[in-house]
Amino acid sequence: MKLGLVLAGVLRNQIDYAELCTWAAVHGYGSIDIPTDRDDGADIARKAGLEPAAISGGPSLFTADPGEREKNVAAVIARVDQAAKQGIPFVQIGHSRVASSDSVPWGAPDADTLAAAKAGLTPVCAHAERLGIKLVMENYAAAGRNFATTPANWRALFEAVPSPALGLCFDPSHLVFLGVDWLRALREFGSRVYYAHAKDTELNPEALYQHGILARDYGRIPSSLGPNAQGWWRFTLPGFGTVDWGRYTSALREVGFDGVLAVEHEDDAWGWRSDVPRTLVGLEVTQRFLRPYLD
Repeated sequence: MKLGLVLAGVLRNQIDYAELCTWAAVHGYGSIDIPTDRDDGADIARKAGLEPAAISGGPSLFTADPGEREKNVAAVIARVDQAAKQGIPFVQIGHSRVASSDSVPWGAPDADTLAAAKAGLTPVCAHAERLGIKLVMENYAAAGRNFATTPANWRALFEAVPSPALGLCFDPSHLVFLGVDWLRALREFGSRVYYAHAKDTELNPEALYQHGILARDYGRIPSSLGPNAQGWWRFTLPGFGTVDWGRYTSALREVGFDGVLAVEHEDDAWGWRSDVPRTLVGLEVTQRFLRPYLD
């Protein structure tokens, strides 16, 4: 497996991309995601000695409105073409649950969501298959707005859209706070895991006891603020949460995964939102922590 970097937080907009690529290569990373607004992004990565990993796919394909769907399908197909031109193997596609025009669109029935997903995904998957590009969905819950976040929904979606071009960007951190057994999920859907993220989740049992799973601002309050903080979970860098990284990397190998394990830095304790120097120190710590699991 190759250690990669996701363009999150300050890495996306507060550090020059070419400088980031050079830094990543020097500090033990072998792959990096590519910004959508640079036609030379993959070339820059390769010149630094990095393998291009994924590029964002644009708007959601899970829409019931035919006009909006047609526009979104065209936009994602254009992004697939961009990936193929630059030699980027993965396109991260959106899976927002917008199958209804209600004020809470993600409350649409699953059958409606799946019908909309099938209509939007089918032409894009066919195009991606022809070009040898994989479409990946990160299991990010987005407070219920995203659909492809749990085993039941993955199962239904892959049945509705069986194209081999469609797969997962597997991230155990989201499954931790959802209460889903990430190891079992990885083993069940391993053949559909094309790309993997390295991110962890810390749980705060006291905050969970005091405020429950619907606590305001959950996941945004560092546990260092003490027991009165209402957040009962937060994202961390690998090694600072609950994921067993030996079991995770072993299970990835067990299901035949030998691709990019990309660090997605969203750890407030390590400055991902605004502190470039601290973010980079955190990524150095992460590389040293993960290296024994990858060698």
